[in-house]
Amino acid sequence: MSKITISLELHNATLEEAFLKIEQATPFKFNYRSGDIKGIRNLNYSQRQVSVKKILDDLLSRTSLRYEQMQYYIIIKKNNKQAAQQVTVFGFAKSAHSGETLQGASVQVSGSNTWSTITNAYGFYSVTLPAGSYRLSCSYVGYRDFDQVIDCSQTFQNNIELGVKEDNNLQPITVYTAAKKSNIRKAITGNHHLTITEIKKMAMIGGEPDVLKSLQFLPGIQTSHEGTTNLSVRGGSYDQNLILLDEAPVYNPTHVLGFFSAFNTDALKDVSIYKGVFPAQFGGRLSSVIDIRMKEGNNRQHIVTGGIGVLASRLTWEGPIKKDKSSFMLSGRYSNIGVLLNRKFVAKRFKINSNNNRMAYYDLNAKFNTTIGKKDRLYLSAYTGHDNFFMDLIDKSDGMKWGNTTVSGRWNHVFNPGLFANTSLLYSNYNYSYYSTDVTKDFNWKARLQEITAKTDFDWMINTSNQVKFGAGITWQNVLPGKIVPTGDSTTAKAISLKDRSSAQLFAYISNDQKIGNRINLSYGMRATGFAALGDAMVYRYNADTSAVIDSTWYPKGKIISSYIGLEPRITAAVLISNTGSLKLSYGRNYQYQHLLTNSSVGLPTDIWLPSDTYFKPQYTDQFAAGVYKTLQNETWEASMELYYRQSYNIIDFRDNAEVFMNNKIETQILTGKAKGYGAEWLIKKNKGASTGWISYTWSKALRNIKGINNNEWYPPTYDHRHNISVVFLHKINQRLSISGNWIYRSGGRTTMPKGSYIYNGVRYVFYGKRNGYVMPASHRLDVSLIWQNKIKPQRRWQGEWVFSIYNVYNRQNVFALYVSQDRFYTGLSTASQVSLVGFLPSITYNFKF
Repeated sequence: MSKITISLELHNATLEEAFLKIEQATPFKFNYRSGDIKGIRNLNYSQRQVSVKKILDDLLSRTSLRYEQMQYYIIIKKNNKQAAQQVTVFGFAKSAHSGETLQGASVQVSGSNTWSTITNAYGFYSVTLPAGSYRLSCSYVGYRDFDQVIDCSQTFQNNIELGVKEDNNLQPITVYTAAKKSNIRKAITGNHHLTITEIKKMAMIGGEPDVLKSLQFLPGIQTSHEGTTNLSVRGGSYDQNLILLDEAPVYNPTHVLGFFSAFNTDALKDVSIYKGVFPAQFGGRLSSVIDIRMKEGNNRQHIVTGGIGVLASRLTWEGPIKKDKSSFMLSGRYSNIGVLLNRKFVAKRFKINSNNNRMAYYDLNAKFNTTIGKKDRLYLSAYTGHDNFFMDLIDKSDGMKWGNTTVSGRWNHVFNPGLFANTSLLYSNYNYSYYSTDVTKDFNWKARLQEITAKTDFDWMINTSNQVKFGAGITWQNVLPGKIVPTGDSTTAKAISLKDRSSAQLFAYISNDQKIGNRINLSYGMRATGFAALGDAMVYRYNADTSAVIDSTWYPKGKIISSYIGLEPRITAAVLISNTGSLKLSYGRNYQYQHLLTNSSVGLPTDIWLPSDTYFKPQYTDQFAAGVYKTLQNETWEASMELYYRQSYNIIDFRDNAEVFMNNKIETQILTGKAKGYGAEWLIKKNKGASTGWISYTWSKALRNIKGINNNEWYPPTYDHRHNISVVFLHKINQRLSISGNWIYRSGGRTTMPKGSYIYNGVRYVFYGKRNGYVMPASHRLDVSLIWQNKIKPQRRWQGEWVFSIYNVYNRQNVFALYVSQDRFYTGLSTASQVSLVGFLPSITYNFKF
């Protein structure tokens, strides 16, 4: 103000008229309460080329008013003692277009000091500060920045609505939703956040956007098998990932044996992943948490979106039930790839002899939400998805079926401006089976996992330096390990069923995000779990090598068979080493009470989930991580490097030559031990401009040591890949045309190969080398896509776009599986054959919206 000079003439003017004249002659804007200046009139003033500061000093010198400058805003206040009073501004950040809440939006209140926070999972924020006038700003990816001058004379609710940015060729595409400075300062490691808009722009097989495959391009996250969605995170197996859909766990998040994820992106809002050391409100897995949120439904207008593609088609309808109060969302997706594979030219391309392939899947999403007054909101969401799979190339005699169903009911309540609560009732069901097509052994094998959770989570914003989260809940789980149901008149199969396994788990947690000064941020907390395996069940006691039963005990229904308590401390520190860089350190312990019995890294429906019990003790891991984070060129670029080390205990694996199928003493076929993993992750990312994307590189090593396997020596798991490089490139050529490309390189995984054969009693046997001692060939692949939007006409609601994509551009024959078989004519000779499922694959998809 002292540098800007103007001339001002006032004759019997009011103070409001004076402010208006200053606004007309300068870039300044005044903010005041009308009641504060109402009686100030009859002003006479004449000055030429003096500073705005001098004018305001003169005009307010004989009043009870004072002024403060915040950039180009001038705040007029009364001189009173109220400034020392602490008040709270709170509310929800929402989309002005759809009315949906915005998770992870960055909220900043600035005046003489600056207070900042991030909206929680339901878009709620709360800031406590001295009474006064301030500038409130809010930012979120894909939305225009929000700026507002607020008068905080008392505590009040202030909801924020952000407008969607215009789509143009200079529009930046950003991976994280929170502002980059917040990410630099926030005390969390191994966290990534992808928007659905970002995911839809990436090149994917068949032009079908895929949440889980998108995550594979981030550091420390890799697929266990070429082309699949099963994730290995920081050296962990895919069962060590907790995948949540609106807080309900999904136990098999895949379609078509992992080639597609079970989540329709048209029904989703965003996705976050936490690697290793994750917030205390999450638990139950060792490696990662993938938090996926469904759309709430547009409460302003009805919108229909969809897509018609070669591999799948989608349709979504959302809209208000009562405008600005309640809304719904319905979404469906269907694919019948088997029909396509049975076409002669396709079968020839994939070297498939049969025309009886059956590969079909569908998924349905539904959600309803409504507000009840200013303090309460209800959500009800549901998901179901199912597969039917038979492929002659993989198995000529058996087919598989599997499906997930989840239901989430949630109640949000604002107790006071600083205390927010969410109460959830969650249900998850996973059914999986396979069936034989051989009439002589015609049967269905079925298994099931059911889980119900009730919990309450609190967000307590004590002040701007301490934000506490705490909560508690209970989970009940029932697992049917397997049963056989004969289905044919001529079958030789007999009905048999293994006993259900039930368990219950209590959990509670508390954590605090604390700011210490301007450069140190801490996040620390504790999660406590109590687990009990429940009857009814028969528990056997064995001799030393578990070769014979020496005793048994029957536990009636509901009786505790065995119980465990787990304490999970977690702490992360972020130290700001400059305004654009930070150093972070973290440690966390995680417990997992579910075990997956599998001899495949693909993730088959025949894999068996079992809860901890007398013999299967809970898995747990200690993980340490350290990283350096930096933003460059006004946050256009960001770079990070993280190191991690993890030590895991009570890890399970099969004995050599294990007998697993329908074994009611499965514990005799399992051995337990420990595992470790360590690595380094690099990420360089461009966030703004017409061209965006990132490059990531991961060097990692994973090992296991289980007494009784591999001569008691350390050995790698099948998903141990030493090097992983990913490149993602997104470019908007103009308003209608954009292109993208992904390139990935991954070192070969591990498998066990035969070393030779021998003859015993006239029968030839194969003997194997070290467990997973063979390194498979490396895989790499380039995918590209082009998106062409139809000409946009403002008067027409229909919007459409064509997506042209090519998967595996240079037709790399990456290994999906290796098979070893004896030669038909010379039994002393074994041959290995490679299976590669998808080579060069072009596709076209049409997406629409109206």
